Amino acid sequence: MPALKVLAIAEKELKEYVLKPGSISWGVIFPLVFTLAFAVRFGDVDHLAPGLLTISVLFGTTSFVSSSVVFERRLRTFERLLVAPVSYLEITLAKVLVASAFGIFVGLVSLTFLHFFMVYPIWNIPLLVLFLTISAVVFSAFGLYVSLVPENPINAMTWLNLIRLPMMFTSGAIVSLLLFPRWFIAVGLLTPMTYAVEGVRFAMLHYYDVVNPVYSFLVLLLLAMVFIYLSTSRLEGLY
Repeated sequence: MPALKVLAIAEKELKEYVLKPGSISWGVIFPLVFTLAFAVRFGDVDHLAPGLLTISVLFGTTSFVSSSVVFERRLRTFERLLVAPVSYLEITLAKVLVASAFGIFVGLVSLTFLHFFMVYPIWNIPLLVLFLTISAVVFSAFGLYVSLVPENPINAMTWLNLIRLPMMFTSGAIVSLLLFPRWFIAVGLLTPMTYAVEGVRFAMLHYYDVVNPVYSFLVLLLLAMVFIYLSTSRLEGLY
């Protein structure tokens, strides 16, 4: 069954890559330090919490999936999967599944820290879990695709940083997009992270800045399917 194949590959991913230095340093330490830095600086971080939480999920997912892809491409261990009776889509789904779970774990750890500095309670916990989950899937598939694009796998993390670091500022994660001119908001709407931040903000604080949460969820769902398709096609093209 396809589901069992995906779970088998996912189990292998967990055992081999969960403690890789790239995953730990960029996936856990960076977002936690980043979160604590803002929490200690501002004290009341309610307005920053959605952005900080989304940043944690972004770095957790993309760092994990990039670390595994770089390792496998350099050592050419993808071939071991390809000789097994599994499809490219199943490999993609397994990597996205594990990276999403890792990202959600990092996000929950960050949320635990943030909780001690927040004044208001989370408005809707089930909705927050929903947006964290779909955001983690989008970021995982996005990170997988970006990691597969460079011919030299060593450049994968460089490309990721060139994209995700600017996204922190164009998505409204740190400063509300409403404080910027319209052209900057237009740039933000081209950023997948914007829809994640808007959805998480609504779930936590019961308001949004520029994108209705229903639209945010639909866009994230569409982006998840697009990046999974692109990752599968790229993986098939490489091998």
